[in-house]
Amino acid sequence: MRVLKTLTAMIAALLLFYPGACTAQISKTLAENTRITPPGVIVAIRGDIPMFKKGTVVILNDFGEVLEGVLAEDISLPYETGDAKGPARAAYYIPTPQPPIIIAPRPAPAPPPIFIPNVVTDMAPQIRVLNFKGGTKIVFNDRGEAVRGTVSTNQLINLNPTNSITVSSAEISFHKNGMVATCTLNNDSYLRPVGWMEILTDNFTDRITCSGFVEFKGGKPVELNDKGEVVKGTLENDTKLASDNIIVPGISGKKLFKAGTAVEFDDKGKVVKAQEP
Repeated sequence: MRVLKTLTAMIAALLLFYPGACTAQISKTLAENTRITPPGVIVAIRGDIPMFKKGTVVILNDFGEVLEGVLAEDISLPYETGDAKGPARAAYYIPTPQPPIIIAPRPAPAPPPIFIPNVVTDMAPQIRVLNFKGGTKIVFNDRGEAVRGTVSTNQLINLNPTNSITVSSAEISFHKNGMVATCTLNNDSYLRPVGWMEILTDNFTDRITCSGFVEFKGGKPVELNDKGEVVKGTLENDTKLASDNIIVPGISGKKLFKAGTAVEFDDKGKVVKAQEP
């Protein structure tokens, strides 16, 4: 009896301090096209609930909410917004600036004027949705936001209030902070690769002087880190990048890579893989 009580107390403590310890994912094969809500849904009309394809397997959480499955039709769904502390989080809010407040000094012996800077009070999140393609797999986070899937059309994604990226109809995924992780560029696009500070002026021309930027080829997949820096991509132009010194192995130098070369960078910005067209 004492052993049973001890075991019961241990289980209770585990559930109290680690509520997710007993959560389980459930696999289910659908007999019919079925609409299933992802986590986090409070209210929805029928057309907003994603429909999953007959004969395919869905992954559900222990509440029966869908975490992963194959869409039966095209649908617009919210996608990863990032956590509150992530560097990309602020990009998804449109703040309402407040005018600065100046407290004027009173007659002596009052203190000098105090300047209070702008304070953002409107932090309401904006709705972020993408059109996802039927017949393709989609994965949700625990807030019901799509973190990986296939977009059905060319679409514009806002990275922050002043930057956006246009992606092609292809697979897309997101980092936990809301930054695009993988996508296919719709247009030739200037982006900074990892380690861009090492090539600040190396690719300046008479007409383009963008510090650390490299033009990557549209219609090709690109991989970004959670800061929006390129980890993998295809060069649009002949481009000088950091690379191992051919003469002295182990010593970094600069090398001119041909247009159309698919490159991959390490965390220092050095090209570790290069595949010419």
